[in-house]
This record gives sequence, structure tokens and C-alpha cells, in this order.
Amino acid sequence: MKKIKILLANRPRMLREVVREIIEAQPDMEVVGEVPDPVELLVAVKDTVADAVILDLEDSEEPGLASHLLAGYPNLTIVGLAPNGKTAFVRPGRREIVDPTGANILSALRQASMSPCSSEEQVKKGESP
Repeated sequence: MKKIKILLANRPRMLREVVREIIEAQPDMEVVGEVPDPVELLVAVKDTVADAVILDLEDSEEPGLASHLLAGYPNLTIVGLAPNGKTAFVRPGRREIVDPTGANILSALRQASMSPCSSEEQVKKGESP
């Protein structure tokens, strides 16, 4: 099974650790890096092979960071934790908002990483592509 590779960004260390624990408890996901700020994120995206980035949109000091990432890495999925308590799940041509529970974030990561021919049933079962 191919694991979804995730980069954690712009979160206070304690929250990054909690998100890391949730992700690493999943057999189909792994954290490939953690960074505390947008500048380090841009370097880390170049240096790691991440399928997705979990980005704290409230703490982001860089306007348009998600758009900049997608322009340079069109296959990258961004799950942005927004200041309004919602989670923005962004992929080129696709944007969804979900409540930021652990289960919803995991589901968004799985769904975003699937090819267009993958089924919703796989997401419900917790399967990755």
C-alpha cells in the first residue's frame, strides 16, 4: 500500500505533535517533515516528496502561500486549517470546507490523494490509492 506523505506546516509545536500522532496512527499515511514557518515550508516542499501539506492558514504570515504552493507544485494537496474553525481542503480546481475534526482531516487527506477514478467508498473505508 502506498502511503500518503504529509508535511506539517505553520502550527505551534504542540499542535504539530498532536496532528503527527493522529496521522502516524494511520497505516496509509506518514509525516515526512515538519516546519514552523512559511519560509521553511517553501524549502521543505522542494526537499521532500510530500503528497499533502497541512497548513495553518491563521498563522500564515505569507499572503497567498497556498496559491503559490499550488502554482509550483500542481499535484500537491493542501489541507488548510482556517481561522473560522473550518478546514479548507484545496486541490487545483477543487476546494471544500470541512469541520476540523481528526476524522474529517484524515478523510480530506485520503480523498484529495485519490485519482479521479477512485471511489468514495474507498474513502469511507479508510483506504488510500
